[in-house]
Amino acid sequence: MTTAHTILVVDDEPSICWALEKMLTSEGHEVITGSSAEEGLRLAAQNDVSMVILDVRLPKEDGISALPKFLEATDNAPIIIITAFGDLETAVAAVKNGATDYLTKPFKLEDALRTCRTALQKSAHRTAPAATQPMDIDPSVLVGTSPAMQQVFRQIALVADSDLSVLITGETGTGKELVAAAIHRHSRRADGPYIPIAPVALNPDLIESELFGHVKGAFTGASDDRAGLFERAEGGTVLLDEIGDLPLGTQVKLLRVLEQGQYCRVGDVKPRTANVRILAATNSDLHEDVATNAFREDLFHRLTGVQIHLPPLRDRVEDIGPLCRHFLSAMKYADIESAVDDELLEQLHSRPWHGNIRELKNAVGHAAVVSRGRKLTIDDFPEPKPGRDAPTTSPVLAMEKSIRVWSENAIEANPDSVTLHSDFLAATEPTLLRTVMKHTGGNRAKAAEMLGIHRGTLRDRMKAYGIDDQ
Repeated sequence: MTTAHTILVVDDEPSICWALEKMLTSEGHEVITGSSAEEGLRLAAQNDVSMVILDVRLPKEDGISALPKFLEATDNAPIIIITAFGDLETAVAAVKNGATDYLTKPFKLEDALRTCRTALQKSAHRTAPAATQPMDIDPSVLVGTSPAMQQVFRQIALVADSDLSVLITGETGTGKELVAAAIHRHSRRADGPYIPIAPVALNPDLIESELFGHVKGAFTGASDDRAGLFERAEGGTVLLDEIGDLPLGTQVKLLRVLEQGQYCRVGDVKPRTANVRILAATNSDLHEDVATNAFREDLFHRLTGVQIHLPPLRDRVEDIGPLCRHFLSAMKYADIESAVDDELLEQLHSRPWHGNIRELKNAVGHAAVVSRGRKLTIDDFPEPKPGRDAPTTSPVLAMEKSIRVWSENAIEANPDSVTLHSDFLAATEPTLLRTVMKHTGGNRAKAAEMLGIHRGTLRDRMKAYGIDDQ
C-alpha cells in the first residue's frame, strides 16, 4: 500500500497545478499548491511537506534561486524542478542547488508520476545535500530540446559532481567528446586539467608510456624519466576516446587504476597514486568485444556503472533546427531566425545524417558560405554523405585488430611460447588456402601462382591441413 505524503506544488500555471494535484491525489497523497516562491515557502513552513515540485519561472523569485530556501524549510525534502528551458545549464544548476530531479514542459503525466515515486522513496532517507562550491555555468555547446537529449542533460547533471567513471557511447559524430567536456566543466575537478586522448592514434608500442609514463632506460630511446597522462592530469579528468581499441595488456593496468587508484611507470615497480577521474567513450559495441575476448569483461563492468548514450541525429530530428541556429550563431550569420524556415527543416529532417552532428555542422557551414547571408535553401547544402551499406571500419583495420587480439590472447595464455608464429599460421593459413582454391576452381597451378609459392609447397601445406582440391 502506498504511504500517504503531503506534497507541495509551486507553479504559476493553474493547469499544471491542477493536473499534478489530480495525479498525486489519485495515489493517495495530500497536495497543496502555491503560485509563487513566497507563497510556497509560507506553505512549506506551515505543513510537514514530504516533497516539493517547483517551477523555475515564477513571479519575483525564480525556482532555482529559491531552491535552497525550500530545502531548509522542508528539512531537505526531495525537490523536483519543472522547467520549460530544457538545457544543460538548467539541469546542472538545479542539481547543484539541491534538486533531486527535474521535468521539462510539456511532460507526460506518466513520466511525472514515475519521477515523483522515485523522489518519494528518497524522502524516507533525507540527508543534507553535499556542500558544493558555487560555480558559474558557461553556455553549453550541447544543444537539444528532444526527450533523448533531455535525458542526456539529466544524466550529466546527476553524475558531474561525483568522481564516478562514466562510459559515453554513441555513433561517430554524436558529440561524445562534448559530453565528456561538459561533465568535467561542471564537476568539482573543473579547475584541474582536462585531457582527452585516443589510444588508437598512438604508437601501439608506446601506449603504456603515454598513459603511465616511463623511467629512464625503460626501453630503447627512453633517455629520461617522463610523466604520463595520468600524472599530467593530476586533480583533473581524463577522457579515453575509443576505449575499445585499448590493447588487452593496457586494459589490465587501467583496471588497476580504476579499482586501486594506482599505476606504475613503465620500467618502474614503485606504485604511484592516480588522482584523476576517468571518462571513456566508444562508438563500438563493447558487449560484442567482450564476447570475442577483444575487451576485458571485468573492465567493461567497471566502466559501465554509469553509462550515457548519445542517440544518432536521425532519432532526434527535432534538434536539427536548434542545432542549425546554434551553428549559424557561432558563425555570426545575419538574421538567423529567418535564415532557417520550416520548409528547409522538413527537408533536412528527411536526410539520414550518417555523420550525425559533425556532418550537420559541416553542412551548415557550407550552406552559410554559399548563401552569402540570404535565407538558406536545401540547394545551399552539400549532398548527403553516403550510407552505411559499406563497413564503417576498413577490412585492413578490422584484420589488424583481429590479429592483435589473437596475439595478445595467445601471449597471455602462454607467455613463454616459442611457437607463436607457427600457431598463428595454423590458425589462419587453412582459410587462405581454401579461399584461393575455391576461387581457382581447384586448380593447384593457378592457386600456387596466386599465392606466390611453389606448387609442391602448396601441395604439402594442403596435405598438412587436410585440405582437398575441391
